[in-house]
Amino acid sequence: MTRFLLIIICFIGLQTQLIAQASINDYKYIIVPKQFDFLSSPDQYETSSLTKFLFNKYGYTAFFDDDDLPEDLSKNRCLGLKVDMQKNKAFLATNIQISLKDCNGNIIMTSAEGRTKVKEYKKAYHTAIREAFITYQFFDHKYVAN
Repeated sequence: MTRFLLIIICFIGLQTQLIAQASINDYKYIIVPKQFDFLSSPDQYETSSLTKFLFNKYGYTAFFDDDDLPEDLSKNRCLGLKVDMQKNKAFLATNIQISLKDCNGNIIMTSAEGRTKVKEYKKAYHTAIREAFITYQFFDHKYVAN
């Protein structure tokens, strides 16, 4: 009997979690940092520029974190998602994963891993970012105000 009760409680908790999750359509803007954690200088290998370009190309509204932001975004940072790019460890390969985080640091969406074995850094990062971006490329983003 207690086992059955525990299963029911877990099921209800899981359903509540699934319903409460935020969607990418709840956010109007994408904020791209000028420098990602794994790089040593701002926009090294043009990673930030490429990321912003790809988000804008595929229908999102992206800004750098140091740009002049729209008035509604500057008043309410929770209208935007912040891009977080991770470089996953791999031997003789470059693996990139792109996550979108809300203003509280919660991950809203994570891309598939972009992987390449190109040796030149700039080409490797660009190829891996473009491959990881396939997740966001075909997502139909339409902002829905709450």
